[in-house]
Amino acid sequence: MITTDTLLVPGIYGTLFRRNKEAAFSNYRLWESTGFVIAYAYSTHLCARMKLYVMLSVLIVGFAGYVAVEIVHKRKAMRRKKLAEDPKAAAAAAAELARQNKTEETDDEKDDIDDKIIITHL
Repeated sequence: MITTDTLLVPGIYGTLFRRNKEAAFSNYRLWESTGFVIAYAYSTHLCARMKLYVMLSVLIVGFAGYVAVEIVHKRKAMRRKKLAEDPKAAAAAAAELARQNKTEETDDEKDDIDDKIIITHL
C-alpha cells in the first residue's frame, strides 16, 4: 500500500522547488524525523485520546499550510500568465521592479537545470 508521505508529499516538494530539490528533500526529511522523535517522546506520557487530539491538530495545521501553498502557487501562475499575454503589462511590471531595485522572480518550470545533470558514477 502506497501512503501519502511516501509518494504525494515528495512529489509536491519536487514540483514547488525545482531549482533546490536537494535542499527541499533534506528539509522534508529533517522535519519528518523531528516529528518521529516528538511522537516517540510523548508516546508514553499521553493517553490515546490526547494523542488523537495532537494528531488531529497537526493534520489541521498541515492541511491549512497545504491550502496556503496552493493559493500562493496559483496566484503566481495567474500573474505570470497575465504578464505573458500582455507585453505592455510585462514591460510596466519590469519597469516597476527596476524602479524598486528588485529583481524579477525566475520561473522554476522554465529552468533547464535538470537537463545539465551528468551522472559520473553509479
